[in-house]
Amino acid sequence: MLKFDFEGQTALVTGGTRGIGKAVADLLFDLGADILITGTKNNEIEHLNETCTKNNQLRKKYMLVDFANHDSVTSFQKDLENIDKIDICINNAGINIIKPFIDSTMTDFISLNDVNLIAPYKILKIVGGKMLKQKYGRVVNIASIWGVITRPGRSMYTASKHALIGLTKTLAVEWAPSNVLVNAVSPGFTITEMTKSTNTAEEIKNITKTIPICRFAETQEIATTVIFLASSLNTYITGQNIIVDGGYTNV
Repeated sequence: MLKFDFEGQTALVTGGTRGIGKAVADLLFDLGADILITGTKNNEIEHLNETCTKNNQLRKKYMLVDFANHDSVTSFQKDLENIDKIDICINNAGINIIKPFIDSTMTDFISLNDVNLIAPYKILKIVGGKMLKQKYGRVVNIASIWGVITRPGRSMYTASKHALIGLTKTLAVEWAPSNVLVNAVSPGFTITEMTKSTNTAEEIKNITKTIPICRFAETQEIATTVIFLASSLNTYITGQNIIVDGGYTNV
């Protein structure tokens, strides 16, 4: 019988305090992994770490980092360097700015890419080195269907996710000889805070009609795909972008 077992493994999940990231982190923790979770709100991180201590969940640690702030990222990189072993890296943190291209600014473009693309690059420079040294690793970059298709107002977001998929494919080729498998997962419409903030209730209703499965995904449904790719059961899938969208991109 196939069984997921992450005992003895350490996993880093960025943006793991809510949405898809939280669903992934919770599953990894339940399956035995030690979890490092990043978030952007200091009071939230402090509270979550206190809760872990009170509940004796010492295998879970929350780390404060704002990937749009270079000083914060530099501090986080130093923290990563001091961690002996990281077996799994889930680059999930992301932001979206929806504007017509002509109205977008360089500040918008830089901020979005700092979080969606530059942060995974900087993290993998450190985490990837650890994985290559230990001859084992599983990386899953959370991209988006908007890295495959697009719609008006998403030029910056599509560019960042398309680039993340490209980074995924190249690292997969470079790192495969060391048993470090690198994949991307591109969620379709999923019930998250970001989805609710970038679509009105009427838009969500209309979008649902265009999805072959006739509903939005739950975060758990995206997480289970990530879990397989991040597990030792995945021994031969690398360099792929797995689209989890209920058939939306095929319509």
